[in-house]
Amino acid sequence: MEIAGQDAELPEIRRRTRYFALAVLLGFLVVAGRLFYLQVIEGDTFFRVTSDNIVHTEVLPAVRGQIRDRKGRVMATVRPSYNVYVTPRLLTPEGFARLRAVLGMNGDDAMDVWERVAEVGPNGKPSDRPVLLAEDISREAMAAIETGVDLPGVKIVAGPRRSYPMGTLAAHVLGYMNEISADELRAKKDEGYHPGDLIGRTGVERQWDGYLRGRAGFKKIVVDRRGLPKPDIHDIIEGPAVLPAVAGNNVILTLDADVQKSAERGLRNVSAAGVVALDVNSGRILAMASKPNFDPNEMSGHLTPEAEQRLLADRYHPLHDKTLAETYFPGSTFKVVSAIAALEDRLITPEDKIKCHGSYEIARRRFKCTKTHGVVSLYEALVQSCNVYFYELGARPGMMDRLAKFGGDLGLGAPTGLGLNGEDGGFLPTEEWYREQKRLNPKAEGFQVGQALNAVIGQGSTRVTVLQMALMYAAIANGGKLWLPQIVERIESPDGQTIEEFAPRIRREISVAPETLAVVRQGLVGVVNEHKGTAYRARITDVEVAGKTGTAQVHGRRTELGGYEAGDHAWFVGFAPAGKPRIAVAVLVEHGGHGGDVAAPVAMEIIHNYFENVAPDERDAPKIGLPKHHLKTLDVEARNP
Repeated sequence: MEIAGQDAELPEIRRRTRYFALAVLLGFLVVAGRLFYLQVIEGDTFFRVTSDNIVHTEVLPAVRGQIRDRKGRVMATVRPSYNVYVTPRLLTPEGFARLRAVLGMNGDDAMDVWERVAEVGPNGKPSDRPVLLAEDISREAMAAIETGVDLPGVKIVAGPRRSYPMGTLAAHVLGYMNEISADELRAKKDEGYHPGDLIGRTGVERQWDGYLRGRAGFKKIVVDRRGLPKPDIHDIIEGPAVLPAVAGNNVILTLDADVQKSAERGLRNVSAAGVVALDVNSGRILAMASKPNFDPNEMSGHLTPEAEQRLLADRYHPLHDKTLAETYFPGSTFKVVSAIAALEDRLITPEDKIKCHGSYEIARRRFKCTKTHGVVSLYEALVQSCNVYFYELGARPGMMDRLAKFGGDLGLGAPTGLGLNGEDGGFLPTEEWYREQKRLNPKAEGFQVGQALNAVIGQGSTRVTVLQMALMYAAIANGGKLWLPQIVERIESPDGQTIEEFAPRIRREISVAPETLAVVRQGLVGVVNEHKGTAYRARITDVEVAGKTGTAQVHGRRTELGGYEAGDHAWFVGFAPAGKPRIAVAVLVEHGGHGGDVAAPVAMEIIHNYFENVAPDERDAPKIGLPKHHLKTLDVEARNP
């Protein structure tokens, strides 16, 4: 019976044994398949993961190219920056206390840094990876650390840092840099950017970033589990172990540092202003100053929250480029457009006269003049800035659209093409634009003749930039060439070879007769050199200057802020020498008051210094002369109306 029972159990045992063997076989097959997948199919991937844990790639930053003025003077370059790194596992509290004293950390900063350094990893111990503790330390601090004793885990690493040796000079033109954001890094992942890289934010640093930044390299280092270098294991490092960095190219500006200094020095007594000086015969910008400015060294470093708040809260907006990104009413400087439009469309001749009683009345509304001028022609209207003369023109049918047409031809109402700092195109209104405002808003006035009267003297809805005005007067001076403005003359390789050169380019020849321009130029000479001219008191004797003053009323004046915002904007735009123009200058002083008293002296100082120091051989030119006989006749007519 016993044997029979055992015989009966044997088949069951064999069946279970087969199931168990099958399960073991399946298990081995699964393990073998997984090993095949990991080692064969995904072998390269996991090899890279494991090798990345022992092969550290050190980025070799490219040396950013220099920015120089037209004479080769360095305005932006790279200098060595000394940064302090610490190994948290090796840094003791006593060592950190000594380091803190050397670096001059205050209590809050020191606490934040120590918490970051002392943070433990997943293994419950401080990290073996070096941590950046302080950037751009002084040479004194560097010497103290290097000669100090008992500071284990502390290392000083030199790296490149952007530097602006001329300080705040031409800050808005040069711009500044700061760290690339995570979003930008994702968008530019194929352009060679790395976390922590600096990128141009404004000015030339931004517009020409691709030429300036060069290409970073790398160096691969094999390290042990503590992060310490050890002899290379060549079969672990894939590809080249070292790729040298390629330095960036140098950008040579059209800017002249001497003219730029003169422009910024000329603004020393004003709070907020914009200045553009350019070559009449090429459109190349010699100086472009916006006040107040900022220090690009500070902006390109680690701007403190306090400093950032101070800049943002400044009522004069130092980060805003007042030559390009801001628009203003042109005031009486716009009267050259009105004169050109009237002469070209034969609404007047230069000899036509009107009588100014100190105001002009239309539709029961009175438009004031600066004073009672008596009988004036176009010449006297420009010289003395008689509003009534131009009000008469503004009342002519279609004058608003004429202003838009000729103003547009002279470069107003659209960006100049410089493409820097968010350049604004300004605005030239038309009759249809006013009617469209009425359709969009029934409460709006629509087009009224009074709006044309405002427009003809540079008020109303007309808006211009300082650069646009400099280019327009340059076109009047040179006989009708409206230049495409240039701020960069050429690109050079790091070894000084010219890679690309940018010749002057004419945007267009303006559709104005030479005779018309000659009449306007003569009036502009009178503004500065005729004793009744609005800029006569600011004239200089060594160079004959032609130009126009402007005093632009500001809508919605704010008197609660100390009275500054209540003042009119002061303008002067002109060129010199009048007989053979070489330089054009536009000056806008925010809320400065009368253009002849405030803006004209700034322009004259810039022009005087230009011909004194930069182009002394070009100050002498034939003088246009003033029509004195015409003025004498006019005086008689004014006394005997």
